[in-house]
Formats: sequence, structure tokens, C-alpha cells
Amino acid sequence: MLISGWLNVSTNPVVSTDQKEETFWSRIHSYCVEFCSDIIRGVVACKKRWYKINKTVAQFAGCYDQASRNIRSGSNADDIKELAYKLYSTNYETPLADEPDVDSPVRPQRSKKSKQKGKGKAQRSKDFRERKSLVVKKLSLMEDIKNVREKELMDREKEREEEKEHRAKIMPIKEKELQIQAAMKEQELQVQRYIKEMEIKAKEREMERMAKEREREMDMQILNADTSTMSEKRRALHEIACEKIIAK
Repeated sequence: MLISGWLNVSTNPVVSTDQKEETFWSRIHSYCVEFCSDIIRGVVACKKRWYKINKTVAQFAGCYDQASRNIRSGSNADDIKELAYKLYSTNYETPLADEPDVDSPVRPQRSKKSKQKGKGKAQRSKDFRERKSLVVKKLSLMEDIKNVREKELMDREKEREEEKEHRAKIMPIKEKELQIQAAMKEQELQVQRYIKEMEIKAKEREMERMAKEREREMDMQILNADTSTMSEKRRALHEIACEKIIAK
């Protein structure tokens, strides 16, 4: 009954656990007295008893929440409770100690006033579940958005890796191309230097040929010179010059 009271007060969408401690435990005690008039424990005793069983209840509450999410359509509260017991026994390797009325908000027979109050609580609980469902949907949507963004980041990272691999493959080819271009440029420079050297040598040979031609013309002029008008001395010099020309 204590657990049932805690569940009703804490899951109430109007008051929940956001209330003063004294008021919270007073509500739980009132609930227990309402459905079990022979309870002799006071508020403080209920509170102490709760702290004693709190860990076990928290563990069972987690199993109950898991059972509520995994139960099939068409199942009732008893099915959820049964599955919660099984999950508790499996997870903690020990059966849950018997505790009266550990159940979802399905309660004993009540007075007309209590039934009306229960209907109001049921409606509020329904509204709470609807809001909870809406929150779950929003969280699911946020999770989907997160997954999409993570996928986009992964795709971008994959593209960067592929581009990096492509550059790693292309780099040696580009380096080879640059080496070939440098070799071709060097070869072209060598050809240009060779052509320039050949042109210089051709000019030198032409100048040498022209110099020899001028020298030959001068020699011919000396050989063909008219000696009849020359003096003895000049004629002697002419003969020496002719001998040198002939000796070439």
C-alpha cells in the first residue's frame, strides 16, 4: 500500500514530487489510510519504511517502466506487472519480496466520491501520458536529426578521405610530369645554346673567309703590279714580296 501511495502521489501530473517533503508524505499517508483503514503507522513511520525499501522499489520501478514500453498491444496492467516481476528476477537474480498492491494505478473498490476522484486522476494521468508521448516523439525526432547530421559528417569525412587518397595517387604522377617538363625545358635550352654557338662559329668562319679573300686580292694586286715604273730598290722589295706570296 505504501508503494501504491508513493506511485499515485509521485506520478500525479498536478503535484508530482515537486512539493514540500512534509506535504508529500502527508498525501502518501492519507492515501494509505483511505484504502487501508487498519494502518497504524504515522507519517514519520511511513517515511522511514519507505527509505528502507526505496532501493528495491526504484529497481522495480525501472523494471516496470521497461515492461510498460515492451508490452504488446492489448495487454493489461496485470500483464505489465507480471513482466515487471520477471524482469526484476532476471536483472537482480532474486525474486521481489511480496509487497501488497505493487501495481499500476488500478486500485481497490472505492466510494462514489473516491471513484470520481479516481476518474479525475485517470484523466490527468492520461493527459500526462499524452504529453509524455509527445515529448518522446520530439526526442525521437531530435535523435533522427542527430543521426542525419552524424551521417552527413561521416559522408563529408569519407569524401575528405577519398580526396586525400586521390591526391596521394595523383601526386607522384604530377611530380613525374614536372620532372619531364623540366627535362624538356633543359633540352630546349641546350638546343638554343647549340644553335647560338653554331651561328657564332659560322660568323667567325665567314669573317675568316672574307679576311682570306681580301688577303688573296691584295696578293694578286702585288703579283700583278706593274714593275716597269718601279725604282731598283722598290723592284727588289716587290720581288721579295712576290716570293713570300708564292711560298704560302
